[in-house]
Amino acid sequence: MRTSTLMKVGASALLLSSCSGLKHATTERPLFAGVDLEWEQAPVEDVKRIGAELEGVVRPAANNRFLGMRPTVALHNAIKEPKKPKGFRNLLKNKIGSAPVYLEDVPLGDINAAFENRLNNHGYFAARSRYEVQAHGRTARVVFYVHAGIPHRLRTITYADSTDTLNTYIARARDGSPLEPEQLYDLALLEAERNRVVGTLRNEGWYHLKDDDLVFAADTASATHVMDIRLRLKRATGTQARQRFTLGAVRVHGDHDALLPPTDSLLLDSLLYINTLNNYRPSTILLGVFLRPGQFYSAQRSDQTSQYLSSYGVFKSTQVQYAEDSLRPGILDADVLLVPQKRWSLFTELNAVSKSNNFAGPGARMGFKDRNLFRGAEVFTTDINGRFETQVAGAQKGTNAYEVGIKVALQIPRIVPFGFLRSVRSSAPSTRADIGYGFFRRVGLYGLESFNTSFGYVWRHNPRVWHDVRLLDVSYNSLYYSSAQFSAFLDTNLVVARSFEEQFIVGMAYTYTVTTRKRNSDAGYLLASMAVDESGDLLSAGFSLGGPRPEGGYRLFDRTFSQYVRFRPELRYYSRMGRRGDRVVARLLAGVALPYGNSDVVPYVKQFFVGGTNSVRAFRARSVGPGIYVPDATSGVLIDQTGDIRFEGNIEYRFTIAGFFKGAVFGDAGNIWLVNDDPQRPGGDLEWSHVLSELAVGAGFGLRFDPEVIVVRLDLATPLRQPSLPVGDRWVFNDLRPRIFDNVVFNIAIGYPF
Repeated sequence: MRTSTLMKVGASALLLSSCSGLKHATTERPLFAGVDLEWEQAPVEDVKRIGAELEGVVRPAANNRFLGMRPTVALHNAIKEPKKPKGFRNLLKNKIGSAPVYLEDVPLGDINAAFENRLNNHGYFAARSRYEVQAHGRTARVVFYVHAGIPHRLRTITYADSTDTLNTYIARARDGSPLEPEQLYDLALLEAERNRVVGTLRNEGWYHLKDDDLVFAADTASATHVMDIRLRLKRATGTQARQRFTLGAVRVHGDHDALLPPTDSLLLDSLLYINTLNNYRPSTILLGVFLRPGQFYSAQRSDQTSQYLSSYGVFKSTQVQYAEDSLRPGILDADVLLVPQKRWSLFTELNAVSKSNNFAGPGARMGFKDRNLFRGAEVFTTDINGRFETQVAGAQKGTNAYEVGIKVALQIPRIVPFGFLRSVRSSAPSTRADIGYGFFRRVGLYGLESFNTSFGYVWRHNPRVWHDVRLLDVSYNSLYYSSAQFSAFLDTNLVVARSFEEQFIVGMAYTYTVTTRKRNSDAGYLLASMAVDESGDLLSAGFSLGGPRPEGGYRLFDRTFSQYVRFRPELRYYSRMGRRGDRVVARLLAGVALPYGNSDVVPYVKQFFVGGTNSVRAFRARSVGPGIYVPDATSGVLIDQTGDIRFEGNIEYRFTIAGFFKGAVFGDAGNIWLVNDDPQRPGGDLEWSHVLSELAVGAGFGLRFDPEVIVVRLDLATPLRQPSLPVGDRWVFNDLRPRIFDNVVFNIAIGYPF
């Protein structure tokens, strides 16, 4: 008995050692466990940011830990050395797994010197650093003791040191400078300001000027801990960099092919348009070219031309090349080279997805794309999609459903019919039109069919603001099949029945989106949007000219049309944390749909729902609410729960596990409510004083495979609060059980939830 116990203890210790990643570590060769930073004298500003910067200097970094274990190291140690540099064994050992980092692998002396150097860059020129190794069995941490000292501050700031044309423009750039007297010296800030000034000059004709052609000269001799700085040209800057250039010929190759000679050319608006295959109308391409002969060279206009034409979505590459005119000094000739993608293509997508509403099944989408329908870079797409689902768990286990749809869409890279209108120069506005038909069949219960078409515009007001307007948004929805069981359900649920009635939705929609995100920046940012859509307003106004509203409401083609308005605000926040690219992401959603006039119920397809892969993930899709309402489980009818009002919040911490494998910990909360009381759904109406207490709450963790091309996501979540339970019993921590289909919801999806 004693021997058996000792064997179990030994096996447990071996397993623990293996999972902890300490299999090959010894007290003489300990595993590196990380660093701690102790300030003997802290910086006077930005202590947290500078501390994070110093910690980011430590390379190699310590191995990742999860719940005290190092699973990626354990995996690396468990896999034999692969015989080939590629293959499954190499993937497991070196991509998913990670090699152990030992203390001897860490260049502590170099890191210590780098700490002092980084503090010098922040103006702490007398900074000192030392370190101490603290061993803990087979692991070791390193403590750095850092003394920042007294920083240097800026006293005077001047630009340029002469009065020629180039220096005059350098002096003018002082007006937009973020540098002010009394600021701490900061090398990164000075380099960013120098690069900003060089960028300004490159937009004013100085084609050859580079960032390192300018320098901040500092003088610290006149006083203690202050300095005078001047931005000037380096003495070694050559005459070529000082030369200002003007554009000569501007040639636009609309369908460039390096292997084929041009067939003809045409001079339009001072631009020479060169045809190779005669693919596009010149006016379509020249609308996105912002270069003209006689302009001073501008890197910004060059980038805008490339970005605008790339946004057409029909070119494989867009480049602007420059060459100096050998006979005319100071003249640049420009060639805009556009290489088109294949005009016609077929595509097919197959998927087999398990969904959080307990349904699983295969799906397929196939289609055809024409990237130049009318020789104006119009993108025409037609596709057919279908999917089959069967419920693998829950009360309606075995229920089947299928869906089939067809859609035809056209995207035109300009505002039709006002093709001369432009949006921000980095993105082309687009006109979008589509038409589609589809039907959904819940086998043995009901079938829905829909026809829809829309026409609208999408454009950017500036790089941070964009608009989406649908001038026409029409759909016709019909319950084409209803079983006796489902019909009986509708007979006793009149409000739900009215939402399923066949009806036209004829209206408009508008979405305004704004973001604080800066280009090429990892700083946290907000993204906010407000979407508004309505139905029936213009139709009702037109019909009202013919007389008062009839008792049954106005009708279009002998069918009732809906009248409602919906508001859908959304706010998202993205914040980067740490040096490994971890992020905290949050989202707040709201929505309200108000019926009026012809309608006393919002159409079923326009109502809100909560739950599912991109919503409150601990609850199955469309299973929450409205309010505290509990559907009758004995009816045998599978009906999605929808409402007129929605509140939802999500927060997610995303982190890297190893390589392409990411992890997440998340929490979700939300619910839906009804605008008007429904006797058949008691507790579904909104009472503001009860909103927080009626939120469904869930939490969980997720695994994601993210090779930056496609994201495959697996989220596991469990309910924490059930609004349908009596007051006082809604928190369900004590009710959690390990039965996976009772308490844990699996969400398998493509892409991040938000």
